[in-house]
Amino acid sequence: MKRHDSFIPLSREHHDGLLLATRLQQGRNALLRLWSHDLSRQAEYVVRFFDEHLDNHFQTEETFIFPLAQKFFHEEQQPIIQQLLDEHNELRELADFLRNPDEKKLECTLTRFGEILERHIRAEERQLFPICEETFPAEDLGTLGMNIIHRHRQRVT
Repeated sequence: MKRHDSFIPLSREHHDGLLLATRLQQGRNALLRLWSHDLSRQAEYVVRFFDEHLDNHFQTEETFIFPLAQKFFHEEQQPIIQQLLDEHNELRELADFLRNPDEKKLECTLTRFGEILERHIRAEERQLFPICEETFPAEDLGTLGMNIIHRHRQRVT
């Protein structure tokens, strides 16, 4: 099924997030092309990726998608919103830890970040976005798409 245009910018960002998540979960077995097995360098990369990409991505979802989801989702569909918010918060906490990591917990924290990020992205792509496409009125989907595109343009300039 084709993704609604409103979600395409976020889905494209998900691709980069999944690449990072996979590398983190592979740990020392990750391919070295553009990647380091040095855990401190991995932590620096994760923090930079979080600051430059994920934080704004999360803010976009929390500002534009989740309020509409709370408004239009049926009661049995609502728990996904809290799950995703909890994961946003956990990833924020892990990114903060990685800014000044405890070397003993570094490898475990990087792996955990990768696991949560992958699970989170898969839940958005397989659950959140399809439910939004199904339940949001067409006018709201159009406005959502314009808001997401506008926010992305502001980030780039």
